[in-house]
Amino acid sequence: MRFLSRLSKKRSATKEVYPAIRPYISPAGGRRRTPVPDRNERFYIPLPVLQATSRFMGRFAQEERECYVWWGGYFTEKGGQVVTALCPEIKTRFGHIRLGTKELMALHSELRRIDQILLVELHSHPPGGGGQNEVDAAHPAATYPGFITVVVPDFGLPCFYDLSESHVYEYVHANRWRQLLQPEIRDRFVIEEASLPVKP
Repeated sequence: MRFLSRLSKKRSATKEVYPAIRPYISPAGGRRRTPVPDRNERFYIPLPVLQATSRFMGRFAQEERECYVWWGGYFTEKGGQVVTALCPEIKTRFGHIRLGTKELMALHSELRRIDQILLVELHSHPPGGGGQNEVDAAHPAATYPGFITVVVPDFGLPCFYDLSESHVYEYVHANRWRQLLQPEIRDRFVIEEASLPVKP
Protein backbone atom coordinates (compact mmCIF):
# COMPACT_ATOMS: atom_id res chain seq x y z
CA MET A 1 0.00 0.00 0.00
CA ARG A 2 2.86 2.39 0.74
CA PHE A 3 4.25 1.82 -2.77
CA LEU A 4 0.87 2.64 -4.35
CA SER A 5 0.56 5.74 -2.19
CA ARG A 6 4.01 6.97 -3.26
CA LEU A 7 3.19 6.20 -6.91
CA SER A 8 -0.08 8.12 -6.65
CA LYS A 9 1.70 11.16 -5.21
CA LYS A 10 4.34 11.00 -7.92
CA ARG A 11 1.67 10.88 -10.65
CA SER A 12 -0.28 13.79 -9.20
CA ALA A 13 2.91 15.89 -9.02
CA THR A 14 3.59 15.53 -12.73
CA LYS A 15 1.07 15.91 -15.53
CA GLU A 16 0.52 12.49 -17.06
CA VAL A 17 0.85 12.58 -20.86
CA TYR A 18 0.49 9.41 -22.87
CA PRO A 19 3.21 9.10 -25.55
CA ALA A 20 2.11 9.89 -29.10
CA ILE A 21 4.41 7.35 -30.75
CA ARG A 22 4.53 3.57 -30.51
CA PRO A 23 6.82 2.05 -27.86
CA TYR A 24 8.83 -0.06 -30.33
CA ILE A 25 9.08 -0.78 -34.07
CA SER A 26 8.01 -4.24 -35.20
CA PRO A 27 9.15 -5.80 -38.47
CA ALA A 28 6.94 -5.07 -41.49
CA GLY A 29 4.23 -7.65 -42.01
CA GLY A 30 3.86 -7.24 -45.77
CA ARG A 31 0.53 -5.42 -45.64
CA ARG A 32 1.55 -3.23 -48.58
CA ARG A 33 1.71 -6.31 -50.82
CA THR A 34 -2.01 -7.08 -50.45
CA PRO A 35 -3.64 -6.35 -53.83
CA VAL A 36 -6.49 -3.88 -54.34
CA PRO A 37 -9.77 -5.82 -54.03
CA ASP A 38 -12.17 -5.92 -56.97
CA ARG A 39 -14.60 -3.83 -54.94
CA ASN A 40 -13.96 -1.87 -51.78
CA GLU A 41 -17.20 -2.71 -50.02
CA ARG A 42 -16.28 -1.59 -46.51
CA PHE A 43 -13.75 0.67 -44.84
CA TYR A 44 -13.18 0.30 -41.11
CA ILE A 45 -12.06 3.50 -39.39
CA PRO A 46 -11.03 3.76 -35.72
CA LEU A 47 -12.55 6.78 -33.98
CA PRO A 48 -9.05 8.01 -32.91
CA VAL A 49 -8.18 8.42 -36.63
CA LEU A 50 -11.19 10.74 -37.01
CA GLN A 51 -10.10 12.60 -33.88
CA ALA A 52 -6.54 13.01 -35.18
CA THR A 53 -7.84 14.22 -38.55
CA SER A 54 -10.08 16.72 -36.78
CA ARG A 55 -7.11 18.04 -34.77
CA PHE A 56 -5.08 18.51 -37.96
CA MET A 57 -7.94 20.32 -39.68
CA GLY A 58 -8.71 22.43 -36.62
CA ARG A 59 -5.12 23.66 -36.47
CA PHE A 60 -5.23 24.73 -40.12
CA ALA A 61 -8.71 26.21 -39.67
CA GLN A 62 -7.39 28.57 -36.98
CA GLU A 63 -5.31 30.13 -39.76
CA GLU A 64 -8.27 30.00 -42.21
CA ARG A 65 -6.54 27.65 -44.61
CA GLU A 66 -7.23 24.27 -46.14
CA CYS A 67 -5.82 21.06 -44.71
CA TYR A 68 -4.74 17.89 -46.54
CA VAL A 69 -4.69 14.43 -44.93
CA TRP A 70 -4.05 10.84 -46.02
CA TRP A 71 -5.56 7.83 -44.32
CA GLY A 72 -3.13 4.95 -44.48
CA GLY A 73 -3.91 1.33 -43.79
CA TYR A 74 -4.19 -1.95 -45.63
CA PHE A 75 -6.62 -3.80 -47.86
CA THR A 76 -8.79 -6.61 -46.63
CA GLU A 77 -10.52 -9.12 -48.88
CA LYS A 78 -13.40 -6.74 -49.64
CA GLY A 79 -12.30 -3.35 -48.46
CA GLY A 80 -9.82 -1.55 -46.27
CA GLN A 81 -8.73 -1.09 -42.68
CA VAL A 82 -7.71 2.49 -41.91
CA VAL A 83 -4.93 2.73 -39.33
CA THR A 84 -3.16 6.10 -39.48
CA ALA A 85 -3.85 9.73 -40.37
CA LEU A 86 -0.91 11.50 -42.05
CA CYS A 87 -0.85 15.27 -42.49
CA PRO A 88 1.95 16.94 -44.48
CA GLU A 89 3.28 20.15 -42.99
CA ILE A 90 2.80 22.31 -46.07
CA LYS A 91 1.81 25.88 -46.84
CA THR A 92 -1.81 26.19 -47.90
CA ARG A 93 -4.21 29.07 -48.43
CA PHE A 94 -7.88 29.87 -47.88
CA GLY A 95 -9.05 28.04 -51.00
CA HIS A 96 -5.91 26.38 -52.29
CA ILE A 97 -3.66 23.38 -51.64
CA ARG A 98 -0.71 22.42 -53.78
CA LEU A 99 1.48 19.38 -53.24
CA GLY A 100 4.63 18.91 -55.26
CA THR A 101 6.76 15.86 -55.88
CA LYS A 102 8.74 16.43 -52.68
CA GLU A 103 5.64 16.41 -50.48
CA LEU A 104 4.07 13.40 -52.19
CA MET A 105 7.34 11.46 -51.98
CA ALA A 106 7.55 12.22 -48.25
CA LEU A 107 4.01 10.90 -47.70
CA HIS A 108 4.66 7.73 -49.70
CA SER A 109 7.97 7.22 -47.91
CA GLU A 110 6.22 7.44 -44.55
CA LEU A 111 3.60 4.92 -45.67
CA ARG A 112 6.36 2.53 -46.74
CA ARG A 113 8.08 2.96 -43.39
CA ILE A 114 4.93 1.99 -41.49
CA ASP A 115 3.98 -0.79 -43.94
CA GLN A 116 0.74 0.86 -45.05
CA ILE A 117 -0.83 2.07 -48.29
CA LEU A 118 -2.98 5.05 -49.17
CA LEU A 119 -6.67 4.21 -48.79
CA VAL A 120 -8.35 7.62 -48.53
CA GLU A 121 -7.31 11.21 -49.19
CA LEU A 122 -9.09 14.08 -47.48
CA HIS A 123 -8.92 17.82 -47.68
CA SER A 124 -10.95 20.64 -46.21
CA HIS A 125 -12.74 23.42 -48.09
CA PRO A 126 -13.58 26.87 -46.76
CA PRO A 127 -17.18 27.81 -45.96
CA GLY A 128 -19.19 27.88 -49.17
CA GLY A 129 -16.49 25.92 -51.01
CA GLY A 130 -18.79 23.01 -51.84
CA GLY A 131 -17.59 19.54 -52.75
CA GLN A 132 -15.09 18.26 -55.28
CA ASN A 133 -14.17 20.77 -57.98
CA GLU A 134 -12.53 20.22 -61.37
CA VAL A 135 -9.02 20.71 -60.00
CA ASP A 136 -9.63 18.21 -57.17
CA ALA A 137 -11.09 15.66 -59.59
CA ALA A 138 -8.19 15.99 -62.03
CA HIS A 139 -5.42 15.59 -59.42
CA PRO A 140 -6.15 12.67 -57.10
CA ALA A 141 -3.38 11.09 -55.04
CA ALA A 142 -4.27 7.67 -56.52
CA THR A 143 -6.26 6.41 -59.49
CA TYR A 144 -7.15 2.81 -58.76
CA PRO A 145 -10.86 1.86 -59.00
CA GLY A 146 -12.48 2.30 -55.61
CA PHE A 147 -10.02 4.93 -54.34
CA ILE A 148 -11.80 7.35 -52.02
CA THR A 149 -11.43 11.11 -51.74
CA VAL A 150 -13.25 13.17 -49.13
CA VAL A 151 -13.90 16.91 -49.19
CA VAL A 152 -14.64 18.22 -45.69
CA PRO A 153 -16.72 21.43 -45.67
CA ASP A 154 -16.22 24.52 -43.50
CA PHE A 155 -12.55 23.72 -42.74
CA GLY A 156 -13.82 20.77 -40.67
CA LEU A 157 -15.33 23.08 -38.03
CA PRO A 158 -16.54 22.80 -35.35
CA CYS A 159 -14.98 19.34 -35.61
CA PHE A 160 -14.63 16.55 -38.16
CA TYR A 161 -16.80 13.86 -36.64
CA ASP A 162 -19.56 12.60 -38.95
CA LEU A 163 -18.04 11.41 -42.24
CA SER A 164 -21.50 11.32 -43.83
CA GLU A 165 -21.70 15.12 -43.48
CA SER A 166 -18.76 15.45 -45.90
CA HIS A 167 -18.56 15.04 -49.68
CA VAL A 168 -17.29 11.51 -50.41
CA TYR A 169 -16.27 10.35 -53.90
CA GLU A 170 -15.18 7.01 -55.31
CA TYR A 171 -12.84 6.81 -58.29
CA VAL A 172 -14.34 4.89 -61.23
CA HIS A 173 -11.86 5.17 -64.14
CA ALA A 174 -10.61 7.60 -66.78
CA ASN A 175 -10.77 10.54 -64.35
CA ARG A 176 -14.42 9.83 -63.55
CA TRP A 177 -15.79 9.88 -60.02
CA ARG A 178 -19.01 8.81 -58.36
CA GLN A 179 -20.35 10.75 -55.38
CA LEU A 180 -21.64 8.64 -52.50
CA LEU A 181 -24.92 9.54 -50.84
CA GLN A 182 -25.32 9.61 -47.04
CA PRO A 183 -26.90 6.15 -46.64
CA GLU A 184 -24.08 4.55 -48.65
CA ILE A 185 -21.42 6.43 -46.67
CA ARG A 186 -22.93 5.23 -43.40
CA ASP A 187 -23.09 1.68 -44.68
CA ARG A 188 -19.63 1.43 -46.23
CA PHE A 189 -17.55 3.48 -43.78
CA VAL A 190 -17.69 1.76 -40.41
CA ILE A 191 -16.51 3.96 -37.52
CA GLU A 192 -15.28 1.93 -34.55
CA GLU A 193 -14.60 2.99 -30.99
CA ALA A 194 -11.11 2.17 -29.73
CA SER A 195 -12.16 1.73 -26.11
CA LEU A 196 -15.41 1.00 -24.30
CA PRO A 197 -16.02 0.76 -20.56
CA VAL A 198 -18.28 -2.22 -19.84
CA LYS A 199 -20.52 -2.34 -16.79
CA PRO A 200 -21.44 -5.91 -15.74
